[in-house]
Amino acid sequence: MEPFPLAEVVTLEVVTLTDMTATPSDTANRAPDFALDFLARLGAQPAVAFHENGVATAVRGALTEIGVSWRTDSFGNIIAHIGGSAAGSHPAIAFMAHMDHPGFEIVGRDGDYLIGQALGGVPEGAFAANVPLQVILPAGRRIAAETVGPYGEERERQAQIRLLASSSDAVPIPSPAVFDLPDFSIEDDYLVMRAADDLAGCGCILSALASLRDEPPAGDVYGVFTRAEEVGLVGARLLAEAGTLPGDTLVVSLESSRTLPGAEIGGGPVIRVGDAGSTFNSDAESALIRAREALTARQPDFRAQRQLMSGGVCEASAFLAYGYRATGVAFPLGNYHNGAPDGSIAAEYIHRDDYWNGAALVAEAARQVPMRWDTAFSRRIRQVPDGMRARLGG
Repeated sequence: MEPFPLAEVVTLEVVTLTDMTATPSDTANRAPDFALDFLARLGAQPAVAFHENGVATAVRGALTEIGVSWRTDSFGNIIAHIGGSAAGSHPAIAFMAHMDHPGFEIVGRDGDYLIGQALGGVPEGAFAANVPLQVILPAGRRIAAETVGPYGEERERQAQIRLLASSSDAVPIPSPAVFDLPDFSIEDDYLVMRAADDLAGCGCILSALASLRDEPPAGDVYGVFTRAEEVGLVGARLLAEAGTLPGDTLVVSLESSRTLPGAEIGGGPVIRVGDAGSTFNSDAESALIRAREALTARQPDFRAQRQLMSGGVCEASAFLAYGYRATGVAFPLGNYHNGAPDGSIAAEYIHRDDYWNGAALVAEAARQVPMRWDTAFSRRIRQVPDGMRARLGG
């Protein structure tokens, strides 16, 4: 893969995205269309940890088209920025998603076979024989391949892989290998992809930034696209450690996460109160709660859920560890990490309405930062009835 540019900065003033006008109301009305366009373009770029350049190129291209400035840090994370109309008066809000997905990295050869090292939470079914794969060459060309079976000790999580056709292109070591599954398709009400986790989060952020560009909210808004999340939140941890985002930023991690009771596919995006490692910050979450209330008042069919998503750890935990106020949003996900209920390898899927509502929730949360503590619950909890107060002697 091509190396990532270091500390690259791009600032733009024009918009070239197809079918987008400069009218904010029109942009909002077309949000579902370009939200799906962003996701389809991202899905066409297979990626595993450390090999995200195709997705990163698509992200940078989309940001350029919508006229949002961006830069890459020294680790290859992409940081987009929209300046607030009253920046400094309110904390910034950052929406974060990762560009990688579980898969294999070709790390060696054994005779006529390639050796693939699992990167991330690859399901056990991936180590069986005859699992279809695609080996990705540096220029993006895909070579059909399949697993032969596990290789070496089980704890090493390696698989033997064979190419299914002769090729004049040598496979560099290392190279990514992904499951041979649909890049992106729409089946009834579902968005079906090899890697909804976490391209749905990336597409959601791009959609929100597009809708915020012409009418910036009071505080600054960041869109952050990270690397190597699936192998331990590495890009996010390095970004938080470096203090790249202002210390008072409200950080919102966007993920596609396995379904749980109370976090069901089709029930809306999930306002995530915690993960398997951390309980999240209520100040950051209040912006999402306020946004849900505002959207529900305007759009009676808007739906969102709220739940502890304990099936894994997300990038909010990385930022909490460095003192940031962080929370999360999750899209309930089918076939998590491509593991189907029957143990086979299958495409992930999310509900189309969950995705659209998630983009709306994120954009509205940016607008609601100044009013985030003025929620229905906070108003109710602060108002002690006079009779109750009197009974306690107040």
